[in-house]
Formats: sequence, structure tokens, C-alpha cells
Amino acid sequence: MTTRLLKFFTLIALLTTYACSSTAPVTDAVESPSNSIQPAWYASAESAYDSVAYYGFGTAIASDSSLAIEKAEMQAKIRLEKLVDETSEEIRNDLVDEGSTDADNTDFIIILRKATTLIRTAASTENAVAVKVDGNYRAFAKAGITKTQIRSTLEKGFTGHPRYWGGFSGADSFAANF
Repeated sequence: MTTRLLKFFTLIALLTTYACSSTAPVTDAVESPSNSIQPAWYASAESAYDSVAYYGFGTAIASDSSLAIEKAEMQAKIRLEKLVDETSEEIRNDLVDEGSTDADNTDFIIILRKATTLIRTAASTENAVAVKVDGNYRAFAKAGITKTQIRSTLEKGFTGHPRYWGGFSGADSFAANF
């Protein structure tokens, strides 16, 4: 529950610190033959990955285009963080299954959780657009982070714990995912 509250208050703080303007494009709704205002680069899934990077996708509605885009960008980054967190947990579980006592240690788990929260700030918005629909704005955003950036960001989270980092980053499943 504390993590959720922290994420919620972080989201509120970030939203209130953003400027009221945006450089992302704003368009009027132009529906395609499939009646979708969703841009071609936007995936219906919350998140995805390929051989180079991990991605998060977000959407939001607001009466102001800038606010809609900011909310969509934040949602995209949160979903991206969630994907990296879930993947990291799978790697940790693999380590435990392989007999690692470090990966089952409470300190290791806390360090790993804190490291994955750094992903949100390390990620960047790759695309964002707001579309005017019935007097409001519907925004779509895509955030991404390369696997190289993921490794470096997670390593920063393990600063001061080289044994834990060595065990985690040395796992076969770590190399396969990141």
C-alpha cells in the first residue's frame, strides 16, 4: 500500500510541476475507416518490448490539450516501469529457483524494487499527440527506454551492493531480457 501511495503522490507532484504548454501536436479528430482516432504508433497493449527497447503506452482525456498529454505521458512511463518491474521480478524468481539465497533476501528485494522505480525518470517520451474530440482532448503517448539504459539505470539502483548487482546482472534471464 505504501508503494501505491508513493507512486500516487509522485504522480500528483510531477503533474503539478509541469508547465501549462506542450510542444506535442494537437489535432482535430480525424477518424480512420475503422473509426479510430488512435495514432498508428500507439499500441493497444499497456506495454511492449523488442530486441532493442521496452515501451509503455498511455492515454488520457482532459479539457486542456497540454494536461491530457502530460497525463498520457505519465501513464505511459508508469506502464513502462511496471513492465520492467515485472520482468525484474521474474529474473529474481529464476535466481531463487536456481538456489540463490541473496535473491530471496528482503534487502535484495527492496533494493530491486527501488531500482525499478528509477526507470520512470530514465524513460523518455517518444511520441505524444492530443486529438480534440467533442470539446475535450484525448491524448496518446509512447514512452521508451533502451535495454542498455535499463541495465545502467538498474545498476545505479544497486549502488553500494556489488554482490547483489553481480548476482542479478549475471543471471542468464537478465541477459536474455535486458
